[in-house]
Amino acid sequence: MKTTKLYSTTKPQGFFFAAILIVILGLLFWKSFAPGFVHFSNDGPLGTQNADWMRFPYGLTGSWDDLNDIGGSGGAAPPSLTTVIRWGLGPVGCSKFVAPIALFILGLGAWTFFRQLKLTPLAATLGALAASLASTFFSDACWGIAPHQIAFGMDFLALALIVSNSPATPWFVRWTRLALAGFAVGINVTEAADIGAIFSLFVAAFVFYKALTEENASVLKKISRGIARVVVVAVFAGFIAFQTVMTLVGSQITGIAGTAQDEQTKAQHWDFATQWSLPKNEIFGIIVPGLFGYRKDTPKDMMEFLQHSYEGGNYWGGVGRSPELDRYFDSGSQGVKPSGPGILMRFSGTGNYAGMLVILVAAWAITQSLRRKNSAFSETHRRFIWFWTAVLIVSLLFAFGRFAPFYAFLYKLPYFSTIRNPIKFLFVLSWALVTIFAYGIHGLSRRYLEIPAAGPTSSSVLLKTWWTKVRGFDRNWTSTCIMILIGSLLAW
Repeated sequence: MKTTKLYSTTKPQGFFFAAILIVILGLLFWKSFAPGFVHFSNDGPLGTQNADWMRFPYGLTGSWDDLNDIGGSGGAAPPSLTTVIRWGLGPVGCSKFVAPIALFILGLGAWTFFRQLKLTPLAATLGALAASLASTFFSDACWGIAPHQIAFGMDFLALALIVSNSPATPWFVRWTRLALAGFAVGINVTEAADIGAIFSLFVAAFVFYKALTEENASVLKKISRGIARVVVVAVFAGFIAFQTVMTLVGSQITGIAGTAQDEQTKAQHWDFATQWSLPKNEIFGIIVPGLFGYRKDTPKDMMEFLQHSYEGGNYWGGVGRSPELDRYFDSGSQGVKPSGPGILMRFSGTGNYAGMLVILVAAWAITQSLRRKNSAFSETHRRFIWFWTAVLIVSLLFAFGRFAPFYAFLYKLPYFSTIRNPIKFLFVLSWALVTIFAYGIHGLSRRYLEIPAAGPTSSSVLLKTWWTKVRGFDRNWTSTCIMILIGSLLAW
C-alpha cells in the first residue's frame, strides 16, 4: 500500500512543481516576452545565431565558421536538445527563451532525482528550486551557455534512473534503466562538452559506489557488478555522444598546438590551461554574496533604482588573472610588469554564491549523517550523503587549480591537459551542494515538521520549553548557529 500511495501521488506533485518553476522563471525572465528585447547573452549572441552557417537544417550536415580570416570547420550540429530548441524557436526565440527552458529542464531533472531518492515532497521541491536558482547555474545560463544547464538536468535524470534500481528490480528493467541513464549521460556530454565529460566521471563514480553499498554480497561480486554497470552506462553514453566527441577531438585536440600529451607540452600549456582557477580566499564568495563583487563594470546596465546600491560593486578578485601577473606580484613586483593584449588582471562574469540557507541546511545534513546514534537519516541516506560530501570536497580542491597542488595530479592524466579552466569544477560543487541540501530538508521535515502540534500554546512558550529539554547535538547546533549569526552581523 505504501508503494502504491507513493507512486499514485508522484504525478500530480510533479505537475505542481513544474507549475511553480514555470511561474518563478516567468517572473525572472518576464522581459523576454517583450518585443525587441533579449536578455544579455555574452556567449550566445543573436548575430552569431543568425549567421548562415548556423541555420537549420543545413547545420546538421556540417558548418563552416567564417568569422576569422577564411574561417574554420564548426562541425555538424549535434543531435541535442539545444539543437531542437534552436530549430524550433528560431534564432530570436532561442535567444529569448533558451535560458529559462534550460533552467526548467535542470529543475525538473533535479526534482525527479530527489523523488527517486524517496525524499519528502518538500525536500524534492526546495532542492530542485535550489538547483535551478543556484547562482553558479543561473548566471551561467544568463551568460549565454544555457546548454550547460540542460546537461546538468540530464545528469540528474541519469541519477534518478540509477537509484530507481534496487536488488528487487527485475533484471531486464534494471539494465534498461542503466541504458537509459547512459543515453542521458551522452546528452550531457553533447550539451556541455568537456564539462559534460567531467560530470560523466562523477556519475560513473556514483554508479560504482551504489553497487558497493546497496547489496548484501561478497566484495568481489559487488565490484564486478559495479564495473559492469559503469560499462553499460558508458557504452550507451558513447553511442549518443560519439559525434560530439569526434568533433571535439578533430577541432580542438588533433593538430592543435598545446594539446600533445608529452610532459614538455603539458608543462608549457599549464598557464593557459589553468588561468581561470579559483583563488583559495575566494571560497568565501560562495558563502557571502558579492564579497568580491560581480562583473567588472557593475552597476552598468542595472535598473536605475539599484545602481546606487551597487556602486563600486565591480569584481576585484583574481579569477582569470594571467599567471604572469601572479608571479610578478609574488616576487614583490620585481622587474618589468607583464603587459600586452593577452595579459588580464581579472575576468569574471558569474557569481558563485550558494545561498546561506542552502549552506546551513547542507552543513546540518552532513553533521547529522556523521552521528552514530539518533541520526535524522536512514543508513542508506547517510551513505549517499557521504558520497556527495566527498564530491563536494574533491570538486572544491580541483577548482583551486593552479592555486593549490591538487589539480596538478589530475592534469597529468591523459587528455585532462586539454580541458581548460579548473574553475569549471564549481559546477560539480554546486551539483553536490544542492543534493545535500535536499537531504537536509528531508531530515529536518522528518524530525521536526512531522511532529503533531501540542496545542494552541504560543511560540515563545514552545521555544522556551524546547530549549529547557533539548540536549546534545540539537543544543550544540543551535548555539553554533547563534554564534555564526552574531559573527556574520559583525563582519557585515
